[in-house]
Amino acid sequence: MKELTDDQAPDPFTRKWLLVVILCMAPTFFSFAILGDPGRGRAVAIFLGVGMTAIRACWNLRKHVWFWIVLGVMIALQALLVVFVPWSDKSYPGYALLPVAALDYCIVYWCFKLVERAMKRSGEAGAPS
Repeated sequence: MKELTDDQAPDPFTRKWLLVVILCMAPTFFSFAILGDPGRGRAVAIFLGVGMTAIRACWNLRKHVWFWIVLGVMIALQALLVVFVPWSDKSYPGYALLPVAALDYCIVYWCFKLVERAMKRSGEAGAPS
């Protein structure tokens, strides 16, 4: 097994991690489905799975306060999407949902990397020359 240092993020696509993600997504979906809103449950499950994968991809940044701030903002924005967007109860095949999940992953991952880049620049600007 490969040993990771603090500046390396773990691989977000290992079978073990994807199993953990699915085990977290399923109860979320079924909770909403039992309450009569499977469309919203599907949206929450997708946001949860994608978010967990993006967080794992950036896990090496967890020691920074801004990481947790960005995470909180992303969760709040996704919660607003779940609450205010009407989600269809129509059944969709997995490949139809893949573009939505991929776009969400790109946005979340990009936000973490954008803030990381900005924080590195501000750290370089504040360093004595």
